[in-house]
Amino acid sequence: MRIAYLEDNAANVALVQRIISMTPHALSIYSDGEEACPHILNREFDLVFMDIELAGKLSGVELVRRIREAGLQVPIIALTAYAMVGDRERCLAAGCTDYLSKPFGVEDFLGMLNKYSP
Repeated sequence: MRIAYLEDNAANVALVQRIISMTPHALSIYSDGEEACPHILNREFDLVFMDIELAGKLSGVELVRRIREAGLQVPIIALTAYAMVGDRERCLAAGCTDYLSKPFGVEDFLGMLNKYSP
């Protein structure tokens, strides 16, 4: 499976790289929405894990909206450290498929990965 991971925190990127290295999946990493957007819209990925609070001009929420407006149904898992009341609903309303709050453990991430594997 081809996975896009959008994250601007180096420690989180290192963790996910280690997790994915234990699987047969291919991982592409992007630090901002502008860089990832054309690749996702070009249908290059089977699953997207996205930090909703990305730095840069294109936020995670806005990128999710663009992906959905383009008609793509790729599963998008929102990752955010803001585990406040209403955050899950906000992410789902924006078009995310599911939600995983940070910090997450290896088992949590693998569980989400397995849930959306074809």
